[in-house]
Amino acid sequence: MSTTIRIPIDLRNPQVSSNAGNAFWTVVALTARDAGHWAFLKDVLGNADGVVTIPKNVSVTPNAKIVAAIAANATSGVASLRVETAKAADAATLNPASLAAETTQDITVPATARLRRDVTFPASGSLATTVVADDILMVRFAHRGADANDTLAVNTELHGLWLQIDLA
Repeated sequence: MSTTIRIPIDLRNPQVSSNAGNAFWTVVALTARDAGHWAFLKDVLGNADGVVTIPKNVSVTPNAKIVAAIAANATSGVASLRVETAKAADAATLNPASLAAETTQDITVPATARLRRDVTFPASGSLATTVVADDILMVRFAHRGADANDTLAVNTELHGLWLQIDLA
């Protein structure tokens, strides 16, 4: 029997070296509560970067994925999303030359405003970046709003981002 765990990814900052202002933390007033989320401006590229540490009890993660919980204050449209990753073991660089990109996914938002939609990267298989215990996985969540397939007329909302590992 296998067990699946989800570890929250600590999204720390929006990309500012380019695309500054296209991704930001915000709070909205909902019916019964105020809720914070990452917002990605419509029609432009926006990125948010974060990290997650692989637990010590995980020897190898060939079955690792990233799961994003998105929403939109809209009832139609498509959001183009992608995840990029790199890893750093102890004594390895935290300044990689590049990030490994998963395939961009075009996600149709639900027909109800602010209905949660989980998106898994990659859609099948495992992440392009294989990690082991104690690695730091650097993660970039990207809203590719300038893509031709992105038709969402409002900002894309990111309400949660997790590393999902299937343990044997």
